[in-house]
Amino acid sequence: MINFRFKNILTGMLVVIIIGCSTLGHRTVSISEDEIQTRLAEKLSLPITLLKVFDVQLSNPLVKLDAASNRLYTKMDAELKNPLGKSIKGQAQISGLPRFDAATLSIVLSEVKIESLYLQGLDSKYNELFTALTKQLGNAVLQEIPLYTLKADDLKRGNSHYLPMDFKVVNNKLQVTLVPQ
Repeated sequence: MINFRFKNILTGMLVVIIIGCSTLGHRTVSISEDEIQTRLAEKLSLPITLLKVFDVQLSNPLVKLDAASNRLYTKMDAELKNPLGKSIKGQAQISGLPRFDAATLSIVLSEVKIESLYLQGLDSKYNELFTALTKQLGNAVLQEIPLYTLKADDLKRGNSHYLPMDFKVVNNKLQVTLVPQ
């Protein structure tokens, strides 16, 4: 009788352990291009100041996720204003790899590249000079813009805490793989 009870208790404990362990697997959060595009448009609503002289206003981002490189590409309108009130309009194309910023619980860009910058009315010499300057400064400014903030529910299930481990582009969505810690 005691042996039978012991087996039942042991079997019950084993079932509880197996069920508990099965909930600790990897999880995936999918973020669409539209979600990233909307969030990016909100974040870019304030001008970015370069060299304490120029204000750059970026707007109307068009986001594309590239599965081959896992990079996020965005094409957007750009407007450059100088202290004298002159304004030059154009377009910028920017790309970067998603990474997790633990301090803000956000997905931000790393390895940011300004793929191209075209400003109307500038001859090619000045456009190349400004593009080179922007490439150097742009990485520092643009990699801090949160593209998506993970929710507390995404990072905690029960007593388990999760952290992003991997980012992949699948079917025009950024899939974030979360692993238990």
